[in-house]
Amino acid sequence: MALNAVEASGLFTESSSTAKIDAAIEITDRQYDLPTALRIVRALETTSGRAAVYEEIKNKNAVYRAVDALYESADKRILQPFFLFLYMVKCAVSIGPVEDREAELEAVALHNFSNEEKTIDRVAALVPDLRLLRLAIERRHVLHFRQLTIALKMIGASARIWPFLQILARRHSFMPSARIASALAYYIWFSWLFENRQELKAAIIASNYSPEAVGMAAAAHRTDRQVVYSNHATVPANGTVVPPVYADCALFYGDKTTQTYRRRSSCTAEIALIGQPGEAHPMQWREEVETIGIFLTSGTKIDVLKSLIATIRIDLPDARILIRQHPVTLLKTDFSGLALDDDRVELTIGNPLDEEIAACDLVICGNSGVAMNVLCGGRPVAYLSSLDGIKFDANGFVESRLVYSMPWWSDDIYSRVKAFYNLPGWVQVMQSYDASYGADLAELKAQAAAVLLRNVRPQHGEARGATGTSSVKLVA
Repeated sequence: MALNAVEASGLFTESSSTAKIDAAIEITDRQYDLPTALRIVRALETTSGRAAVYEEIKNKNAVYRAVDALYESADKRILQPFFLFLYMVKCAVSIGPVEDREAELEAVALHNFSNEEKTIDRVAALVPDLRLLRLAIERRHVLHFRQLTIALKMIGASARIWPFLQILARRHSFMPSARIASALAYYIWFSWLFENRQELKAAIIASNYSPEAVGMAAAAHRTDRQVVYSNHATVPANGTVVPPVYADCALFYGDKTTQTYRRRSSCTAEIALIGQPGEAHPMQWREEVETIGIFLTSGTKIDVLKSLIATIRIDLPDARILIRQHPVTLLKTDFSGLALDDDRVELTIGNPLDEEIAACDLVICGNSGVAMNVLCGGRPVAYLSSLDGIKFDANGFVESRLVYSMPWWSDDIYSRVKAFYNLPGWVQVMQSYDASYGADLAELKAQAAAVLLRNVRPQHGEARGATGTSSVKLVA
């Protein structure tokens, strides 16, 4: 049935008209389906920003560099589609664990990264007795004997998948092709799950753009399940692509998230606000700056970082400087040229974020959503756009006057930052990003729980049901 839906969508055909290929999808019912899911992945994975990330991964990771080189040297008609198919099988057998249980489940949730897992935890905590099948994407699942059945099913479907993989190989390089192909793999896997587990009424996702999340959402809507979405990070208001939210229910940090989706793309979900994760603290100020945090993004410019540390040292020779690396290990920056011979400069990775925020008096960061975490932790943020290679104010924090933008370090930076965050109206801006900031948390959670219950337990109130399927055609 899953593959019948694929073929009915016209996905495995290739039009000779570029205009038709690149035309916008017209969706009448605003739900997730397979063509919509694949188009979302394609739109994001083929941006210049994503291409820069892929190049950075290859530069920093020898395994990915070798795989990419092998793929690019392979034949586009046979070998490249074959590599993409192997990647699809790898994705499908990495999902787990699915255990036989007598108790009926109500919903299924999926995560790939720790911040997504924490987001699923927050959603589940709103309804403590929610019977939730929790799935994760991990390499260790590949070794489970039950995954052999999934692999054999994928192999059995290979002939019907093959034409699509050939289109991908002709149109895109390895990383975008693999990501798009994986969305199809996840769609097929979850179509099988929903067909076999009729008791599942909803799918909970923590991303509206990752292949696994949108593939799962498309399978859920195809089988008349509800889709619940909660953002796991700040939504970049000025990002190149802002994917839509076609979930039935969405739990957002604050009104700004809703505004961003409606202004930049689309959001058709019933919305509840849950605020930023963690406990919000009022801004705290010190008489003297003793510890300065520099929280890095994936595209950190080492020469800028090195110059920044040297400049800070001139004004604050005794201050401690805490450099927090980007947590994604694939994007680990080479700091060998930084010459960290100063015992007052500490380089960390993977430490608890809240603890490192609390240890700082001031945090400098580039285009990173971590600025929100720092502000919620009661510490001021100074935004330095030159710290990474991302476009200026990608998150929209400067535009909305949420964060202070500094051109470079100066000896009066702390007083400037203090004046900025004490401006009348700043608290209201903060509350638009974080609905929990200074709010009644019990009431906020109760409102969110009511919205969630209407979708995972329809008997608690009429949930938004499926209104039909969209009539679209999409090729890779």
